[in-house]
Order: sequence, then structure tokens, then C-alpha cells
Amino acid sequence: MDIFAKKVLEFIQDNKMICTGDIIVVGFSGGADSTALMDVLGELRDILKIDLRPLHVNHGIRQEAAEDEQFVKDYCSKRAIPIRVVCENVPRIAKRRGITEEEAGRQIRYRAFTDYAKELGAGRIAVAHHQNDVAETLLMNLSRGSGLRGAGAIRPVRDMIIRPLLGVGRAEIEEYLERRGQPFCTDRTNFENEHTRNIIRNCILPEFERSINSKSISHMCRAAASVSEAEEYIRSVAKKEFEISFEKEKEGLRADLGNIRPLPEIIRKNIILICFEQLIASRKDFSYEHLTDVLELIDGKCGSACVSLPYGLIAERNYDSFFIGKRGNDTPEMLPIPLKLREGEETIVAVPRLGQVRAEVFAYDKAAGIPGGAYTKWFDYDRIQAVVFRTRKKMDVISISQKDGIHKKRLAKFMTDEKIPERERNLMYILADGNEVLWVPGYRRCDICKVGIDTERILAITIMNGGNTNG
Repeated sequence: MDIFAKKVLEFIQDNKMICTGDIIVVGFSGGADSTALMDVLGELRDILKIDLRPLHVNHGIRQEAAEDEQFVKDYCSKRAIPIRVVCENVPRIAKRRGITEEEAGRQIRYRAFTDYAKELGAGRIAVAHHQNDVAETLLMNLSRGSGLRGAGAIRPVRDMIIRPLLGVGRAEIEEYLERRGQPFCTDRTNFENEHTRNIIRNCILPEFERSINSKSISHMCRAAASVSEAEEYIRSVAKKEFEISFEKEKEGLRADLGNIRPLPEIIRKNIILICFEQLIASRKDFSYEHLTDVLELIDGKCGSACVSLPYGLIAERNYDSFFIGKRGNDTPEMLPIPLKLREGEETIVAVPRLGQVRAEVFAYDKAAGIPGGAYTKWFDYDRIQAVVFRTRKKMDVISISQKDGIHKKRLAKFMTDEKIPERERNLMYILADGNEVLWVPGYRRCDICKVGIDTERILAITIMNGGNTNG
């Protein structure tokens, strides 16, 4: 048995990749790596007792694509191995999805692998990643600011995916093919240093091996594997803490900050990453900056705060409560609702989050008592210029009586003191006259428009279906 095949066999056995009788879907592009993978699995087929089913994806990008397709067909025909060919227009799909051609190609390949495996009842999908790929990915991710997961190794086994060549490097692959006299296809774009991975592959890694350490690549792979082990352990701890602390809500996840704040920062980071993964299909668009913003939000000392995240998500702290999830749809609630009434008139309006509201203006009968019900508030109408239900504005103030008289208080400060959740502040409707807040339903009326002995006309506001309006 060739020394290369022996090394691959031991790697497969050590990582328990394959079971006797497995049908293996093999990604076969025709390049050196996938050709070596097909060739060595063919050499080991009788020993492992496996059935090989190669699949080739023609991406429709390179001029040589048709030649690559013919190469893999000829290779399999000579060996009586059935092959599946899938043709896709990757550039068009990438444009439609708004992603790079590289990412679109990867998505299409793995979808094709998975679909074919399901069709065959295959237990494994073999792809041709090797040690150089691990080193390239490590350096590329570190240069982009990756955390532990990005610094970790490409795993030998992940779900159905197996990588039998992770125990060998590119030089070993090329030497194996040369010994076998086995030709392969060459993608000329691999030698064009226009992309990060090609620069690392063609310039940086060779210089490492020439000038720093001839075993640089294998050492990087070993380090990446150690990082993966650490990441898996940290991840398991974080998952347990996540399950203890978080509860699912209709629009997201909520936790008591008292459970999260005492945890080590590395655990909190991973908990937030788990939150991202729970809420969206891919956390690809969440950067280190987003993670840092959420951690700073959790550690903040002021009452309420909120940060915006990709995919329309928000993270929000409201005192001891933490929420991460979808932002509410504010748009229908932003329109002001003016109340233009003369004496003797009344109207009923629908106010978002308050329901049906009746407003009326009438002469004040000083012999009658002022109602003290939870859902009806009276105001001195002669002190009001233009009354409106609306959401808050930056310069809003509310007048509040204190021992030495009436003082104006910024509405933002009032809402903070009342511990009104940040998200609620932007959605709740208040009754206002210009920048003077007359009433924050559920919390307080202003004291500047109170009904007194000089009042002539009353503005009466009644929340007809109740609610959180006892203020």
C-alpha cells in the first residue's frame, strides 16, 4: 500500500469517519486535491468496504469548466464508478442572492452534496480539505479579527461531512499523484494573487516554510486543533448557562442580567453568540463590534439602553432584564392624533397601545367633583393651545409639583426614573401640547394644567377599554 494511502487510512480510522458498508458521496472537482481524494478512496475501497458516488458541480464560471466536467466523467468511466454532474450558473445566483461567487459556489456545492446523499441514503459526504487549507483558513480568519471559532481547525468530521485528507499537506498530495501518474485539472485562478486566500496560499505560507520553519503548516494545524478543543469546551459551558438563563419569547430571548453578569467574559461572549445563532440562520454578518456592543450593554450601569444589530434585531437592557430579538414594527404607531375640539364637542379616536379614547370639552361645573377614576383625566382646557396624542420628542418636558413649586423635568429623565423600558418609550403615546407633556398614560399627568378654581372649560380624556393607564 502506498505510504500516502496508509496515512489517510490511519487518519480515517483514528477519527472514526467511515463505517463498513457506507455509501460515500465524494466532492470531485477534478483539481489535484479532489482527484487525490477520489484516487486514495478508490485504493482503500475494498479495505473499508465502501461504495463511492462522486458528484461534480459545474459552476459555469471558468472557460475550462467544460473540460473539467469531461475530465471527471472520463476518470469515473474508466473505473466504472457512477458520477452525478450538476450544472449551475453561479454568477447569476450570486448576483440574485447578493453574495460573492465564492460563497454562492460553496452553498450550491453543499446543497448538491446533501441532496444527492439523501437520494442515495448515503451516510457520509467526503470533501478534499487538507492541512494547507487549515493553515490558510487560520491565517485568513485571524487577519480578519476572528475569535476562537475562526481560529479553530477545520474539523475532520462535522455531521455528515468527512475530510479524509486533513492529515496530509498539499505537497504530499502532489507527490502522491505524481507517483501514481495521475493527471488532474488546474484552476489558473488559484495562482492569481487577487484574493486573500490566494495571497496566503501562494506567498505567505511558502515564505513561512522557507524562512521560519519547514513544518509551519503542520504546527499551525496542531495549534488550530487545540483551539478547537478549547472552543468546544467553552461552548459546552456557555450552552448550559444559556439554557439556564434565557427564556424564549415570541419575538426573541430574555434573561435576568443577575444570572449573566457574574459569568466570565469568555462565557458571556459565547452566550451572546448562541443567541445570534438561535435568532437567525447564519451569524456571518455579526462582527466583533456587534458582540462588543452587546457586552457593553450588559455591563452598563444606567437603567435602560438599546443597540441595533443586523437582520432587524436589537439588544436591549431594561434595568435587570436583557432582551435580544426582533425590533417591533413601529411604523403604524408614529402618526400624531390631534384633538381639535370646541366646547360641547366630543370625539372618539383609536390610539395605538391605548385603544378607544373619548375626548370631550365642556364647561366646568365647580359644584361637581373631579372624577378620580383610573381611566378618566381632566385638564384645564384654557391652558392648552393644541392638544395631540403622539410619541415622544427629544425636547419634551413634563411639569411636576415639588415643595418649592412646579418644575419642568425632561421627559427622557422622567421615563428613566420611572424605569420605563427603552423600547416602550419610543412606542408609547403621550398627550402633549407642543413640547409640554400633559399626560403619560399609566404613569403621570402634568401639574401645570390641573383643574382649579379659575378653570372655565374642561378637557376630559377617557380610556374607554382601560389598560395600563392608572396614572
